[in-house]
Amino acid sequence: MYLARGFLNPVSRDVGRDLRDLTGLHRTVLRAFPDGLGATPRATAGVLFRVDVGRGGALLVIQSRERPDLGKLPPRYFLDPDDDRLFDLGWSTNPRVEAIDVARYVDGTRLAFRLVANVTKKIDTKTGPDGKRRNGKRVPLRTDDERMAWLARHARDAGFAVVDARVNAGAAASGSRGEADPVTFAGTRFDGVLEVRDADRFREALATGIGPGKAYGFGLLSIAPLR
Repeated sequence: MYLARGFLNPVSRDVGRDLRDLTGLHRTVLRAFPDGLGATPRATAGVLFRVDVGRGGALLVIQSRERPDLGKLPPRYFLDPDDDRLFDLGWSTNPRVEAIDVARYVDGTRLAFRLVANVTKKIDTKTGPDGKRRNGKRVPLRTDDERMAWLARHARDAGFAVVDARVNAGAAASGSRGEADPVTFAGTRFDGVLEVRDADRFREALATGIGPGKAYGFGLLSIAPLR
């Protein structure tokens, strides 16, 4: 797999547009990958992405099975490598792309993690008059206890246990499903420590993401060695 990271240029009109519309950000990210990937190009290329906002500004993080070509993104989409903000962070290049090896993660490995997830539940899924079960709609979980319980359930399915985690409910963000179907997300960020319990399922979760909303920048599980 590949991990790409780049600090976004805050004066770029393309960046401003994409940060206001998750659907636009999705389209921009996919420009870094080959054409002809079929009806579900994001899933075919294994693309997961999100934007982290911190001391250096807005950091776009992209993980994928295909190596991305970030030169295909709009001109000046990323901060110039000579920008003082990058120098302060110790970055010599921006953006950067590197291959990552997940085979080394075995049962018992403890890692720092970050996950920005679309933490929701479905309601109104009762069977209708026609005898068919309705798909229902997703609503966000409101309390930290509910969010932590959501994380624990998904962690078990993904082959790891949460050793420690902090919850940070994010600001609402919007996108669209088609021309006339706007949708709003209230993402939740989890930061903490995990322990691998089933290495095969864990590696699969790293590759495919966790929870719904992956096309809108949710579900990417980032990991790092413990310091």
